[in-house]
Amino acid sequence: MATGSISSLGIGSGLDSNSIVSQLMAIERQPLTALNQKESSYSAKISALGTIKSKLTDLQTAAKTLGDPNKLAAFAATAGDSDVLSASAGTFAKNGSYAVEVVQLAKAQKSFSSIQAGGTSYGAGTLSFTINGSTQDVTLASGGNSLQDVANAINDAGIDVRATVVTGDAGSRLVLTAKNTGTDNAFSLSVSGGDANLSGLASFDGAHPNATTAANSIITVEGETVTSQSNTVTSAVANVTITAKTIGSSTLDVARDSTGIESAVKAFVDAYNGLRNDISAKTAYNSETKVAEPLNGDATIRTLLSKMRDTLGNVPSAIAGTSNQYLYSLGVSFAQDGTLTLDTTKLNNAVETDFDGVVASLGAYGAAVDTMATAFTEADGLIDNRVSGIETSVTRIDDQRERLERQLTVTEARLRAQFTALDTLVASLNTTSTYLTQQLESLSNL
Repeated sequence: MATGSISSLGIGSGLDSNSIVSQLMAIERQPLTALNQKESSYSAKISALGTIKSKLTDLQTAAKTLGDPNKLAAFAATAGDSDVLSASAGTFAKNGSYAVEVVQLAKAQKSFSSIQAGGTSYGAGTLSFTINGSTQDVTLASGGNSLQDVANAINDAGIDVRATVVTGDAGSRLVLTAKNTGTDNAFSLSVSGGDANLSGLASFDGAHPNATTAANSIITVEGETVTSQSNTVTSAVANVTITAKTIGSSTLDVARDSTGIESAVKAFVDAYNGLRNDISAKTAYNSETKVAEPLNGDATIRTLLSKMRDTLGNVPSAIAGTSNQYLYSLGVSFAQDGTLTLDTTKLNNAVETDFDGVVASLGAYGAAVDTMATAFTEADGLIDNRVSGIETSVTRIDDQRERLERQLTVTEARLRAQFTALDTLVASLNTTSTYLTQQLESLSNL
């Protein structure tokens, strides 16, 4: 007896075979779901470690500032009249008060060519600028140049003279300006080759009202004359830079400045606390929801926390035995939650009492934190190695997922084949049952 074919799963048996197969496959897919969840947790760990590394780098930057005396702004230079001059003091400046007079400002030479008629053409040739005994050449390889072409050639040559063209009612002028101020940067111009028009550019209009002769700056400090090629003077007062702004007189005071130290320590404390708080957030465990954050129990982070505490809790050998060997003597202390607190009054008192000792102590702790952080932040450091290990686990998950997907495909095909066979068998049985029923009914009618 022919039973035909089953065109849709479940038709022959009357069962919801598709739903049954789907439910069975959902059970079969549970290991795959677990793998996906594990991969998500690994991704969260990698992201969290990246954030920790970034904040640790911020702490390292702040620590390097503590270790650099030049960045602590040990001295401040203050001008009595900021319109006349400005000043800055280096790390090794000394306290002092000075009377300063700006007698003359440094100037750059500015020279004007004679008036050039519109449409004037300039032939090929070489313009030779003599500056401080050396010659800097500008070559025009071909003729037919405009005045702007000449200016462009000068600027493109990269010499110590800049060129522009200005045009008025009477015609145009080539304006040449030294890049730097001072008599050492004065220039002269000669032309070889070319034509009369090009040679004529070497004759400057000395009567032009805006022509400027190169000049040095001249200042007096406590009556002593100091000359400079620029308006910046570094030789008058040791480790102090004076910048002349206009002719006139002003006082100059150099004094100890602790604001740089306070700012640097505050930045360090903020960076440390930012890292510490982020670690706390990413290693937390919620006992009510039973949910752990990505780095809960992570060995690398436990090591980092231990190193952070040890680095600040142990006295660096370079300052052992000094009056400021402990951070709390500088106003920096640990709070109960592991963060740092800063007592600026205590810090400033320490600075006033022993400035050099404070700088030395901050430098030693800064160097220690920098070294500690490097072990975690450098390429192939502890954090990178931890991330690499996690990435290897992710790769293994990818391999396991591919194998499971292949197995699931085979399993689903097997289940569907089995239910198809069941449909066929039940359909056959149903057909036989119907046939027998009909035969029995026929017999009962005899």
